[in-house]
Amino acid sequence: MIKKFFLQINLIMIIVIVLSSCSSHSNNPGTKEIQNTELVVNNENVSDCETVEETEFYKITYSNSMYYYYIFDDSYNTVKSDGPLSRKPHIKIINNHLIRFTSQAGTGIGTQWGFYYDIKKDVFSRTFNSIYDQTDEKVAYRNSNKIIIRDIFDKTNYYQEISSFKKPLANTVDPITNAKFSKDGKNIVITYFAGSDYEEITEIFDI
Repeated sequence: MIKKFFLQINLIMIIVIVLSSCSSHSNNPGTKEIQNTELVVNNENVSDCETVEETEFYKITYSNSMYYYYIFDDSYNTVKSDGPLSRKPHIKIINNHLIRFTSQAGTGIGTQWGFYYDIKKDVFSRTFNSIYDQTDEKVAYRNSNKIIIRDIFDKTNYYQEISSFKKPLANTVDPITNAKFSKDGKNIVITYFAGSDYEEITEIFDI
């Protein structure tokens, strides 16, 4: 009777040990997977990351064939970060207070998108597609076959659409090749291809 009792106790202990071992084994891969995911998303924890570009207000890093970026405020606090990106993003400081971020998904202006960050005001703009140019306050970008000019952060301050040209736009994916503000910001110069012979036309519009 006693022998049978000890056999039952031993059997129970073996079952408990086996279950405990299985539980421990199944938890470890899950924890490791989460940590690896965090290592990829949070670039600061990636051991083999390489800083490819860095200024006082932004940093671009490279790891495992992918790019990551960080944008900082004037106290060097991270206000935005993202990745992975398959292509290196383009970040530029404009007039010492405005950061322009753009990323290209393919070839041509139609695959480009981006946004702005005002360092002094600590505010981000919405995302724009096909950005051509900007001033301190305005951005010029394309929407279909028209150029939109608006205040970078609040379109109620300024908004204008340019969709009528002297000659019809050429039937191509990107008929508008450029749109650039004048130095005084009072005009915008738009260059486009027109007609079936793709004649290059340049027009100046008041804004």
